[in-house]
Amino acid sequence: MRAQNKGDSIVKTRSLSSLAGALFALVLAAALTSCGGGGASGSASNLGGTLGISPNTGTIFAGVPFTFQISGGRKPYSLASDQPGVLPLPSQIDSNSFDVVAANPGVIDAGLQPTDLPVRTVNITVRSGDGQVTTAAMKVAQNFLTGYGVVFSPITCPIATTQTSVQACAGGQSAIDFSAVFNGNLFGNRTFQLDVVKGPFQFIFPPGGNGGSVNVTSDHTGRVHAIIQATAGVATQLAVLRVTDVASHVNTDFVFTITGTSNGGALTVIPSTITFTGNLTTDCGTGQSSFFVFDGSPPFTALSSSPAISVNSTSSTNPGVFTVSVGLTAPPCPTGTIVVTDSGGARATVDVKSVAGSGTPPKPATFAVAPTAVTLGCNASGSVTAVGGSGSYSTTSSSTLVTAVVSGNTVTITRTGPAGPGAGTMTSTVAVTDGSTIQTVTVTSPATCP
Repeated sequence: MRAQNKGDSIVKTRSLSSLAGALFALVLAAALTSCGGGGASGSASNLGGTLGISPNTGTIFAGVPFTFQISGGRKPYSLASDQPGVLPLPSQIDSNSFDVVAANPGVIDAGLQPTDLPVRTVNITVRSGDGQVTTAAMKVAQNFLTGYGVVFSPITCPIATTQTSVQACAGGQSAIDFSAVFNGNLFGNRTFQLDVVKGPFQFIFPPGGNGGSVNVTSDHTGRVHAIIQATAGVATQLAVLRVTDVASHVNTDFVFTITGTSNGGALTVIPSTITFTGNLTTDCGTGQSSFFVFDGSPPFTALSSSPAISVNSTSSTNPGVFTVSVGLTAPPCPTGTIVVTDSGGARATVDVKSVAGSGTPPKPATFAVAPTAVTLGCNASGSVTAVGGSGSYSTTSSSTLVTAVVSGNTVTITRTGPAGPGAGTMTSTVAVTDGSTIQTVTVTSPATCP
């Protein structure tokens, strides 16, 4: 009997111990649950709250690691990018944060200004395990040497101001400007090498280069400035500028347009006709006048078709300036054409003519000589005076032994031969003319001289 009672006691004791153990396990589980520990804690914290992503707007620079935070909802989270080539994302995460590294966008948003940061907007979608959805719109910015891109402004192009897209032009200068951007930051005192890869242009600022290559240093704001000069007279074409970061040797190329003559190669000259007018009907027009050349590429050259009309041969200014001259001349008056050519072969002409005036010239005094007869001995001279007429006189003698020379208004007549008494008498005639009228002088002299 005692043995039986003892056995019953042992069974009862074990049953109580088992019950106590089960109660302890339940208490411990409750305690762990209330303290947030154990396997059930993650499931409890993964429930409830509004799903959100931070940040949901902003700018990410290409090549720079960036962290997003996710809150609320329930894990796991599914992620999607509408442009995975620009901003790749993990497809699913089981944490509240994730890192991304954006690529350099090759295409940027439309409507950006030349000096704006070139960005590409990417939309991110996050879906939680409990079905909530949230989005973020992030701008991915171009980074490193692409920076803000090269801006060609201001320019000195002699073309229509309505052509706002012009970057460079034949014969003109253009300022180039860009930012030294690395990992989203502007760097001052950074050295770059600029090179001509293709195209008829050279660097004229800063000094120290060889025309085809020059080193530049960013200023304290991180901006880089240089000036290029395009060759005059070239046709419209594409050119390539290379920018190299000297420290890293990383480079990028920029393609731009060099614009030729804006009006297809024709020059404009003002005025295109020049007329010189004299005062009298007997006078041709004389003097100087200037004309200007527009729309071409200097230097300009000019050539006259008439030797009586002169013009300076070259002009290096823009617009070109030329001076035409016509000297003193009597009718018939000269006419001619000035042919102007620019450095690219474009041409224009200027018609130049000289015309007589309308004034009536004064009537000249009657032409006369006095005396009209002289007597000379051997080797002797005498004089007569010519007045009136045109004022320009000439003479002829009927005898080879008598000469006549004009000096101003005086006609000197001489009987040649040795001096001394002559023999016999000879009569000869000296004719004096002003070009339209003849007056005569009778000369009496010895027939022979010793």
